[in-house]
Amino acid sequence: MAERDFYKILGVSRTATEADIRKAYKTLARKYHPDKNPGDKGAEDRFKDIAHARDILLNKQKRQLYDEFGELGLKEGFNPDAFRQYRGGGGGPAQGGFNPRDLSDLEELLGGLRGGFGGIGGKGGFGGFQDFVGGETVQELFRQGARGAAARGGAPKREVVSEVNLGFLEALRGGEREILLAIPGESEPRAMKVRFPAGVKDGGQIRLRGQGVNGGDVVLKIHVEPHPLLRREGDDLHMVVPVTIGEAYRGAKIAVPTLDGEVSLTLPRGAKSGAKLRLRGKGVSRPEGAGDLIVTIQIRLPETQSDAAERAIQEVENLYGESPRASLKF
Repeated sequence: MAERDFYKILGVSRTATEADIRKAYKTLARKYHPDKNPGDKGAEDRFKDIAHARDILLNKQKRQLYDEFGELGLKEGFNPDAFRQYRGGGGGPAQGGFNPRDLSDLEELLGGLRGGFGGIGGKGGFGGFQDFVGGETVQELFRQGARGAAARGGAPKREVVSEVNLGFLEALRGGEREILLAIPGESEPRAMKVRFPAGVKDGGQIRLRGQGVNGGDVVLKIHVEPHPLLRREGDDLHMVVPVTIGEAYRGAKIAVPTLDGEVSLTLPRGAKSGAKLRLRGKGVSRPEGAGDLIVTIQIRLPETQSDAAERAIQEVENLYGESPRASLKF
């Protein structure tokens, strides 16, 4: 497989910040997401590459390894110190310091190559595989590796940490989502279904037991995207609702959308802009109970400019006994 340029895949520079990477990912993910390109295999493959590139570049340790060694550095069990020593000539077979016939050393350097040899051997590599392993055959190396792993009780479990973006309403309602996750040692991203509990918060985590490397866990860090109308504080939701001058002056019943559907809210007579009204139990639903929806009233003027509107506004102006700012004194 040809070496992939994760920076090029996301369209960012090698000095890109985490914010740059997140922004680039969100833009490309919206464009190539399978839900927006049903049946388009090319878009699906591009989306997988974009997600994999993001996961690597947002992981500080993986990004450092990738910058120095390319995709080889991301292989499971890769030992950067041993590789630097071999590459620099400080411990290769000729020097006697690094003996690839020593299974422990071999596993340190080549342990991550179970998922494929990448650019090590053959054309385009830094040398022939036979030269690299000191003449041992590949089959014999793997037989030795299997015996060594069995003697040690198997390969260690490793936790895989990744990130998932959820829409605001998706996070509130919960549900199931299929994600593509890059697992170290696997050549292709793995598709897995994840159930998100209702009310999951931004910065929360979901742990998938046994789905990581060698039976380790997968930990998904949740990022909840903002909503244009709703804002969350704890289990309460906040929303600004515009009303007319007449509705605020006379009082009215106004329709307000909630997660459970539209409800009627009673606006008291003489309501002021900025007043807050509470709808009990219409916030975030949790097993221990639901939060509230807090509505902030915003009196909105007519957008149309006309002589009739001017005359009507002037009549209202004449009804003020004094300036509404008369009490603003220090």
